[in-house]
Amino acid sequence: MSFGSLMRDKVTLIKKDGNCFDNIRAFVQSDKIFTDDPTNLIEDGDVFERTLPNGIVERYTILDAGFMQGTVGIKPHYQSVVRKQTKIDLPTQPGQIVYNLTGPNTRVNIQSVDSSANLVEVEPTELFGRIREAIGQSVQDGELLRKLQEKVTELQKAQGTPGFVVRYKEFMALAANHMTLLAPFIPALFQMMR
Repeated sequence: MSFGSLMRDKVTLIKKDGNCFDNIRAFVQSDKIFTDDPTNLIEDGDVFERTLPNGIVERYTILDAGFMQGTVGIKPHYQSVVRKQTKIDLPTQPGQIVYNLTGPNTRVNIQSVDSSANLVEVEPTELFGRIREAIGQSVQDGELLRKLQEKVTELQKAQGTPGFVVRYKEFMALAANHMTLLAPFIPALFQMMR
């Protein structure tokens, strides 16, 4: 099979200036059109048209004319990179992203680092109640649960006194294995040390 035997299609070359050249032998693919007559001056931005047997006309914009000098057994030709104009471009929809955000001053950082400080005024009674609730829901060891609840009570009683820092350190040492659980409360507790 020779290179010329692949040229089974007929296309029309429409130049940017409007001139048309009909019945050019071609081999049409979805993204390339091969033509074997190097005397046709094909340039980027020109258009190929191909009429199908059912009468539908396909239009291809030439993105890269692609002249090839030829090699042994293959004469000079064009391998034009094209984009089909009549192609149906379905709208692309990005994957659906759902963000479920809870809590005060929740943030979303996408490809960035959050270096902000988040100060939230929470009533001490509510804060300590939330800490007790979080501990009660997550800590399974009964003895540890009792000790942590006691430390929360001591911490609450020491609020506003010089002893608060000592109680804070004791509580944090005991709760060290549960930092992910307590992380949302640490800024508010730390703020009480000032």
